[in-house]
Amino acid sequence: MGAVHGLEAIIPRLIARKAGRITVVASLAGYRGLPTAAAYGATKAALINMCEALRPELDKHGVVLQLINPGFVKTPLTDKNDFSMPFLMPVEDAVEAIMRGLSGRTFEIAFPGRFAFLMKILRSLPYRLFFALTARLIK
Repeated sequence: MGAVHGLEAIIPRLIARKAGRITVVASLAGYRGLPTAAAYGATKAALINMCEALRPELDKHGVVLQLINPGFVKTPLTDKNDFSMPFLMPVEDAVEAIMRGLSGRTFEIAFPGRFAFLMKILRSLPYRLFFALTARLIK
């Protein structure tokens, strides 16, 4: 609820100014429910959904809302993971992708590109095929 409370505090001020920029960080894991990531993925899916709902409302008031959906980024935290992290990218590349995205008004900043594309394909699959694929991820 931290992001919700933060937005609740700042949105009225930005609407009153008729200007501003909000950036919310979620994850590519929020695109679809993945094995072993139920709680993490659900919180990221909620952030994505909330931002999709808020974007048109805030646009009317001159407030830009952008959503950052990273994949796996090599950090001390991900160094502790004991599972496969496809398309793991260096933190410097992630920073570059974020800065490039923030220079415009695009809604979603998703990276790495190939992983984002694959996750978007998973999002569009029917459940029967999706579950057949993700069942293979469980060890």
